Amino acid sequence: MIALSRVMLLSGFAAAIASGIHADDETARPDSPRVVLVGDSIQLSYAPSVARHLAGRAIVISAAANGGDSSNVLKHLEQWVVKEKPTVVHFNCGIHDTKKFKSTGAFQVSPEQYEANLREIVARIRKETGAMVLFATTTPILDDRAARHRRDRDYELLDASVRQYNMIAKKVMQDLAVPINDLHSALATPASPDRVEQLIGSDGVHLQPQATELVGKAVAAFVGSHLPSRHP
Repeated sequence: MIALSRVMLLSGFAAAIASGIHADDETARPDSPRVVLVGDSIQLSYAPSVARHLAGRAIVISAAANGGDSSNVLKHLEQWVVKEKPTVVHFNCGIHDTKKFKSTGAFQVSPEQYEANLREIVARIRKETGAMVLFATTTPILDDRAARHRRDRDYELLDASVRQYNMIAKKVMQDLAVPINDLHSALATPASPDRVEQLIGSDGVHLQPQATELVGKAVAAFVGSHLPSRHP
């Protein structure tokens, strides 16, 4: 069974999210809201920042595993989300879905299946936990860097595919009244003086340290705006 890491809001325990080590926050109230983060390696990289920024307001929980594509998230929903009894779930899946195989031109998860998976993920979280569901768009791809880094792979990653799947996701979330955290736009058109070329690493996908902090802060603010009112 893949261990779930519980990062209880102490910056000193930031590495616990990535490693799956359980950490305790002695200041956390037992009735604090429980925030579950679900996503791929991008989410794993910014989760410690989210925990720091929500310190004293929520218990942040991140699965130690890379969530992969939407089919895999759906497969592990009980383990990664439902069992954690969340108050709020902030999730993303998309980059792995958009892997486009060079031999066939097919995506790892078809657009139609991606839409169906997203609808089922939201429906199950709501039905089985009653949690507030939040969705984050997939972050940008820098095509030239991604192609160089994956020239020997049997698939390609393209920002056009990410944008296509983000459009699908936005329509689904709007249909289901799920608030959308547009992380793609936050990185693609960041506030000056940042530029997307400085925020995305040499592999064209993963975030540089300053981007990890920028996104973590944005996610914490977005999640924070959807937490229940502070207890007296």
